[in-house]
Amino acid sequence: MVSLRDFIEGLCSKPERAKDWVEMVRDLKAPICVDPPDIEFSMRWADAGDMLVIAALQGFVKGEDFLDKSLEKGDRFLLLEHSGRICAFAWVAFRDYPLDLLHTLHLDPGAAYLVYIVVMPGFQQKGVGLYLLGSLMLRLRERGCHTLVSGMYEDWHVSIRLHLKAGFRITRKFQKRRILRIIPYPPKVIQVEE
Repeated sequence: MVSLRDFIEGLCSKPERAKDWVEMVRDLKAPICVDPPDIEFSMRWADAGDMLVIAALQGFVKGEDFLDKSLEKGDRFLLLEHSGRICAFAWVAFRDYPLDLLHTLHLDPGAAYLVYIVVMPGFQQKGVGLYLLGSLMLRLRERGCHTLVSGMYEDWHVSIRLHLKAGFRITRKFQKRRILRIIPYPPKVIQVEE
């Protein structure tokens, strides 16, 4: 006899165009290498007055109001500025974070979630992203964090390479699924063996 779980699994399908979500983890107690790029930057934590610029830099995926509320909830945005203009930022959350309607990332105490890391096109492929990520990890460790979690779609090759170079490891994959190709169903979690 087929169990209800097996029956539902049989009805579920992976959407044809959806990519798996990859979860990566970095132990912040391990050594962190920060090599500054050849470009001079100032670095600071963002405040409420920076949210419109951050929203614009990440393509208004999350609006200014959403970012303001995130800042109020304790999220932090580490900024790199060059000639007085924001050219890169990293957004980190210290709370459980909803990844979609059916999946929330639950963080253990002492863990943080890297929501976004964005480097403006004129500064890409110059070591800026690795410098920003390393600087963020050092600041999080000073703050008492021991783990940094990040996630991205499996076809974001540039981001995956950046994270691997910074010492992250892939721990899980999440396959999006739908029942009868219509109704969202919780993702299938695949543990990655290293």
